[in-house]
Amino acid sequence: MNLSDKELLNYALENGMIDVSTIQKTIEMNERKKYLEMHNHEVWQGKDGYFYTKVDDETKPGGRRMIKKSQRKAVEDAIVEFYKGKSNEPTIESVFAEWTEQKLKYGEIQKQTQERYRVDFERFFTEVKEKKIRYITEEELEDFIKSSIYDKKLTAKAWGNLRTLINGIFKYAKKKGYSSLSVTSFLGDLDISARSFSKNKMVDEECVFREDEMHKLVEALAKKITVPNLGVLLAAYTGMRMGEVAALKWEDIREDHIYVHRTQIRYQGEDGRDIYEVRDFPKTEASIRKVVIVEGLKPILKQLRRINPFTEYVFVKDGELIRKHVFLDCLYRACDRAKIPRRGMHSLRKTFATRLINSNIDEAVIKNQMGHTDIGTTKGYYYYNDKTFENMAESIGKVINY
Repeated sequence: MNLSDKELLNYALENGMIDVSTIQKTIEMNERKKYLEMHNHEVWQGKDGYFYTKVDDETKPGGRRMIKKSQRKAVEDAIVEFYKGKSNEPTIESVFAEWTEQKLKYGEIQKQTQERYRVDFERFFTEVKEKKIRYITEEELEDFIKSSIYDKKLTAKAWGNLRTLINGIFKYAKKKGYSSLSVTSFLGDLDISARSFSKNKMVDEECVFREDEMHKLVEALAKKITVPNLGVLLAAYTGMRMGEVAALKWEDIREDHIYVHRTQIRYQGEDGRDIYEVRDFPKTEASIRKVVIVEGLKPILKQLRRINPFTEYVFVKDGELIRKHVFLDCLYRACDRAKIPRRGMHSLRKTFATRLINSNIDEAVIKNQMGHTDIGTTKGYYYYNDKTFENMAESIGKVINY
């Protein structure tokens, strides 16, 4: 009878063929040897008969600490305890994991946000994630921040993402006793010039669809009637986010408006695969809103109802809820058919906002349709020039006519 290694081991243990205490002692001896080999300072006996050595301890002045014992074995025991304790010190990466898991546990963030934090962490902290957080000084942290901004050519927005992680990681570390660094005070005193940040050099026509391009795009989408294409058209007529479109249920569509109050999120599962799920609240509280159904949207909704008359969700294909990235793929293909440059779903949202602002729609209405709390957000990040050069020349010519 052939037994596996595991089965052989279990048999030997059950029948007393292996002495567990001997194995434990061997493990302890090997571990002790490993820690002693890590020690790179001499052990010596002084004239007073005591044994001495030094250990590298960043928490002490000069970065070293003296160990003094009456016996050599006692010094070695102290060395082992020192390195054992140091090896168990939490790293920046382990503190990050604890912090995000706690925030997720108490509902302070969602899986999607945790995944975004993880992606940002890998982007910013790859070179330092194994460092013990207790020994990170303010000088080292400032050097890390400024080097990251310079080497990675971070924009002000990217620095905001990095700052969020630094603030959360080190606040959590201090609360748990892993670090004595006061990150609130540190960040408050941190001096970073606005000139340090890279600038996005995208011109307006890369951010929105021009007036002539929108006509071509809508025509390309309307010529090929599929559920995802209709979803892209719905986004164009409402300014809704991709996740909000994907999460729509028929019960959300009323006679004159769409009630937006849920979104589809994506996060990475334990096996590394993407997981998509619908949550019953949108990106922000302001995102809960009633989006007007304009005349151009009504035939689109009728076509969707004809295709999916009995489904709970609006955007279903072959019995499965459509994932939000599918809409982006359809938008790209429609851009190709229309022979216009590819732009993303967020460009549709920016185009929608730009049209509203240019048409002098009441600011309160624009805020509501976009799901923003402040019109400054809309004008600062969603308002671009969508005019062709000919239209600009004509408009300016009417004013500048001496």
